[in-house]
Amino acid sequence: MVNEPELNSHLDINRDISLDQHIGGRETCQRLSERFHVRISQDTVLKSLFPKNLSQLTEHFALFLIEWLGGPAEYTRKRGKQSLLCRHAHLPLGSAEAELWLGHMFAALEEVGIIEPARELLRDYFTETARTLSDPFLPLYNLPLDQLQTRLEENPDLATASDLGRTLLRDAARRWDLPRVQLLLNYHAEVNVKDQLGHDPLYHTVAALGPASEAEGRHVVALLIQHGADVNLQSGPGKSTPLHMAARRGHMAIAECLLAAGAKIEQNDSKGETPLRRAVNCAQIGMVHLLLSRGADPESQDKKGRTVLAAARQENIRQALHDAALRS
Repeated sequence: MVNEPELNSHLDINRDISLDQHIGGRETCQRLSERFHVRISQDTVLKSLFPKNLSQLTEHFALFLIEWLGGPAEYTRKRGKQSLLCRHAHLPLGSAEAELWLGHMFAALEEVGIIEPARELLRDYFTETARTLSDPFLPLYNLPLDQLQTRLEENPDLATASDLGRTLLRDAARRWDLPRVQLLLNYHAEVNVKDQLGHDPLYHTVAALGPASEAEGRHVVALLIQHGADVNLQSGPGKSTPLHMAARRGHMAIAECLLAAGAKIEQNDSKGETPLRRAVNCAQIGMVHLLLSRGADPESQDKKGRTVLAAARQENIRQALHDAALRS
């Protein structure tokens, strides 16, 4: 559950109230649960997965929402701390069912009129939950390496299987699990499989927030590149490359690996921003120095004609850009 201080940090409101109170408390959460379950009861595919009488589920879900949004912990007191994965493990949920479920949830959010930032937080949470619950590879992700190898020996196709871009390789790569990545590549796992946003395993590796030392991440990146990953693939709504993401995260060792493999240092994203601009936006001073030392243009402009220097907020970054401009 997201805790109250974290939720309230998104709000320009009195920090003494929880987010569930901000949107209307129990009444709003109850209405959201009711609208969602009405839609479920009318869905010819999903209603068979639910009990005929939805009243108890409606009440439980309302209590869950209240607690998740920072309100009283009635849900945990009544239902315990069992995870959502355990509660839904008995249901035959696939990608199609997850998309239907998510569509009804988003529609209910609109019908009830949940206000920001709660709506965005709930949309993100439900999206991630739906994808996790419907992931066919979930039982395999945390298998010990020797057991995974046994499964691959029995069924080598598991290494190349994909569900909307979800693969065993993507999961291992984003966790910087080098031995698992190597094992899957030995069984011909495909490095260029893209998810619904066009992101491949390399992008997910670079986007990871550091599940281990960055040296592990760099080794995974190098291995994926060695097996044909595209270092200049632009993906997602922002048309970012792996180097854009490395600049944003401050992954300097990974950035060096990408540059050595031919990553374009002046590649523009959908806003006309270069990796240097991303590093400046995210106040990654180490990355700024690295990219400038490799020849990044401190005077490059975005689509609005705004230079990197004009976008800089921190004085040390402004000085680094100014000095680089004088040298160029």
